[in-house]
Amino acid sequence: MSREDDRSRDREERRTEKQASAASEAATDGRTPPMEFLKEVRSELRKVAWPDRKEVRSYSIVVLVVTAVLVAVIWGMDFIFREAVVNTLG
Repeated sequence: MSREDDRSRDREERRTEKQASAASEAATDGRTPPMEFLKEVRSELRKVAWPDRKEVRSYSIVVLVVTAVLVAVIWGMDFIFREAVVNTLG
């Protein structure tokens, strides 16, 4: 194992020890104190693999294209069903 692996394992052990001690303290009334909650949120956000600018751009383009395709499909189905109803009843 490398030093980086050792360091991240040590950090994780310290984090779990802190969380365990905080959990045992909070277990008395069932609520986590606000500052402890914010610390936990911050530690969880550090674990997130945030996308870089290129990934965000490509994901955004995919979302816009898929949305446009779905809008076109739903509009087409609406048009066809509307015409069928108007021709049948009208």
